[in-house]
Amino acid sequence: MADPNEEKRDMIVKEIESWRRNKLLPEQYCDFLQNIYLDDLNERPLGPIGNAVKKIGQASGKQWLLSFGSFALICVVVLHFSAFHPLLQIGLTVAAAAALTVIGARLRESAPIRAWLSTGAGMAFFAGVGYGIVELNGWRSESGTEWLIGCCAFVWIASGLALKSSILQGGGWLAAISLYALLLSSHVPDPGIAEVQVFWLPASLLFAWLSWYLHVKFKSAGAVLFATALVLWFMPEVYSALYGIGEKWIQAEIVAKILVAGLGMFRLRKQWMEWVA
Repeated sequence: MADPNEEKRDMIVKEIESWRRNKLLPEQYCDFLQNIYLDDLNERPLGPIGNAVKKIGQASGKQWLLSFGSFALICVVVLHFSAFHPLLQIGLTVAAAAALTVIGARLRESAPIRAWLSTGAGMAFFAGVGYGIVELNGWRSESGTEWLIGCCAFVWIASGLALKSSILQGGGWLAAISLYALLLSSHVPDPGIAEVQVFWLPASLLFAWLSWYLHVKFKSAGAVLFATALVLWFMPEVYSALYGIGEKWIQAEIVAKILVAGLGMFRLRKQWMEWVA
């Protein structure tokens, strides 16, 4: 059982250290007050940087060697990355992104912020280095960009479902929408206004239905798929604006769709709010 006097002392010491950090008292006054409660001022609590420095100082020779060896290996890989075979480049990228994602998954309960940073770094690393691989090997003209976007969409959606992360799933579906738009622009270069609506509206209705159908099994997917359905609902106008298709009708289409979507969501609010919440 913890000593009440010990807990009280620790609380007072932390409060004095807070005064020191926030410049509420001069440094020498804080030292004097802490000296009353501490036998050694080196025992006083440190900030994040101080704690990190203290841990580094306490590291063993083996840990130092492992750290610097790992850093040297990373530097060698980065400096010679462009000389590697494309398959090795892809393998290293996937391995590094997977390692960061696994670390994020393990830290999800104990340190949520660090988990998000690690997972986000893994996803960003996969996309950024993947784009670099496409550029290095001259694959842009061979649909390399489309393949990269498709891989990112798959990885982000799969990771989002596995980690129950709505943000990752949403990013994956946005990547999939971007890929679909690129494929449409390359395979159907001059569509009409009606064709553009046909390209996107059925997908919007499909995603709205999927958000209802999958929300029980994949709770995190309900809201994401519903939001994706709303994005797809307005994608014909976004696509038309980007590629200059029927520009004079875009504003009228947006207003009409807002009215239709608002009316439909109001009439069916009890249904869609149940599976989105």
